[in-house]
Amino acid sequence: MTNLSFQSQNCEITLAEGLEEYRAYLQANGKKQLIDAPGSTIIRDHDATHVIFGLDTSLEQESMLDSWVFLGTKWKLKELLAYNKLPELKQLYKDFWRDPGYFKLIMIPIKLLPIKLKIRKRAKQMNKKWPFVSPDYLMDQRVCDLREEYGIKILSSDERAVKKPLIWSGSMSN
Repeated sequence: MTNLSFQSQNCEITLAEGLEEYRAYLQANGKKQLIDAPGSTIIRDHDATHVIFGLDTSLEQESMLDSWVFLGTKWKLKELLAYNKLPELKQLYKDFWRDPGYFKLIMIPIKLLPIKLKIRKRAKQMNKKWPFVSPDYLMDQRVCDLREEYGIKILSSDERAVKKPLIWSGSMSN
């Protein structure tokens, strides 16, 4: 898996530049870029959590991100439900029945329990919770400065490395 610049604790690009890099990574791997509906920022806000917490879109890192979001962000249930109600995500959840299958998906958080406990500890040590709905003014700030302000210590590449990651038809090649 390619290391993205925002996967470094001291990343000096802005959050907006991190979002551009994240989206370019998706495009380079043939993944459809979800686009916010007019007046909505739910996709941008979710993508910003990938950048601020330094995680890619492998199933394991998506599971790690779930822990960061639940424990380290200020969120409302309606915001999380709005993201999960997107038609593209509903289709993805249906596709999971076939590949990789729900049993394998259920095993991911179990396998990641030690990493999730580390995330829990780091989330508790944060200065303040990251806003899941990210105000526009945050987009022009450097990722390293935002992490310092919020007290976010992301997982290093060694800490987020997973032995035998789940490979499925939706896995990224980079």
